[in-house]
Amino acid sequence: MEMFVLKSSDDESFEVDEAVVLQSQLLSNLFEDCSGARECKIEEVTGQVLSKVVEYCKNHVVDGGGSSSSSSSSAAGEALKKWDDKFITRMDLSMVLDLIMTSNYLNIKGLFDLTCQRVADEIAACKDHKEIRAKFGIVSDYTAEEEAEVLKENE
Repeated sequence: MEMFVLKSSDDESFEVDEAVVLQSQLLSNLFEDCSGARECKIEEVTGQVLSKVVEYCKNHVVDGGGSSSSSSSSAAGEALKKWDDKFITRMDLSMVLDLIMTSNYLNIKGLFDLTCQRVADEIAACKDHKEIRAKFGIVSDYTAEEEAEVLKENE
């Protein structure tokens, strides 16, 4: 198995194997195009965020063992789902938002879907627009009259 080095914008290095790199469409294309290169600096991603990406990808490496019974693959899928739940719920919302941007940039569909679902769950848990604004730090650009009009139009 080939090893690759991913370097963050703040020069933190992460040594990962090929199976981790292959989960990102951008990284796999990048390493494929630069034959021989085994190090990639990702200017847009900090070390703190890249460490979460690497952690996610390492836990989502598909075992290429081949013959596994459906009950063991079902159990493995259930264990992975539990790991995902724990992974996404233990981090704060700002990290989740950073991971949305990063997983979209690196084109890691599973991580993108997981992080977007967490944000959707956070929004669904809110009672009204004011709570959503408070949770996400959104400042309203409506005047009181405009806001009342919009709320009336969308009852």
